[in-house]
Amino acid sequence: MESQTKNKQPRATIDRMIARACPGVTATGVSELTEGFFNAAYSVGLSDGSAVVLKVGPAEGTPLMSHERNIMSSEVRSMRLVAERTDVPVARILFYDDTREICEADYFIMEKLPGRSYHSAMNELDDEARERIERQIGQYNSRMNGIVGERFGYFGQPDKQGSDWFEVYRSILMDAVRDAEALKIDLRMDPLDMLELLRRDADAFREVAVPKLVHWDLWAGNVFIENGAVTGLIDFERCLWADPLLEVGFRSFASNPHFLEGYGLRELTASQRIRIRWYDLYLYLISALECDYRQYEDRGTYEWAIARIREGMAALKEGGLEP
Repeated sequence: MESQTKNKQPRATIDRMIARACPGVTATGVSELTEGFFNAAYSVGLSDGSAVVLKVGPAEGTPLMSHERNIMSSEVRSMRLVAERTDVPVARILFYDDTREICEADYFIMEKLPGRSYHSAMNELDDEARERIERQIGQYNSRMNGIVGERFGYFGQPDKQGSDWFEVYRSILMDAVRDAEALKIDLRMDPLDMLELLRRDADAFREVAVPKLVHWDLWAGNVFIENGAVTGLIDFERCLWADPLLEVGFRSFASNPHFLEGYGLRELTASQRIRIRWYDLYLYLISALECDYRQYEDRGTYEWAIARIREGMAALKEGGLEP
């Protein structure tokens, strides 16, 4: 996917990055990885016969959404944390450079995972293989959510973290609203109505007392598989300390019984169902912003998201905890 946030680099710059990160070897082949939406990414073959992945952050001055601040540093630190604390398979970070000496952005180099994305392979798999993989994704996601933090909020934004999940989530929602206002993006809903509904549902959020590490972007494109099994999870850049129900696997439009079975959560309480609706809405808000912040070639994502925002707000107005 083409996006203005992708900070593509010439081969000469990539060669310098490899030379700094991997002394004694050179890049023998470079190919762009195009499945992602935000960073520029490359598969790089090395002269010692190995292969790595290079990720480059957006150029200085690129318009970003509020939650995207410091996300490359967040990705590196969170991947290392998951590798240290769990058996969840993640690529090993080989080198991280935030000096801006070689290019005008942070970049890092990680080992290349075996296999390919589940998104690209799923249509070639039979039902049994897909179900097995989706259960495994749920298991790994649950183990990752077992990592406990001290405060709620985006991993790389300690200045915006807090001890009250309701207050932090309200701030996150309003960041999205302000991001829309900054680029004059019409969300076709009244933020004051949204805040009034959120206040009504505050008790559902008060149940969340422990910040858990949440990937938040674990869709099929960020899961690598080989021989019918998960080989690794990628793209931790949007991780945050939050309620695990924020995970993609719990979105209403993508509910998967095999993921839920693997995760170990079969029945939802009324409060959990309400929070899931709110987390759906946050994803719709971010999706509505992406067309303008990424400068996508068509408006399909925006129109889809606006329709979902309308449906989501209607569902929230009808719902709520019983008094």
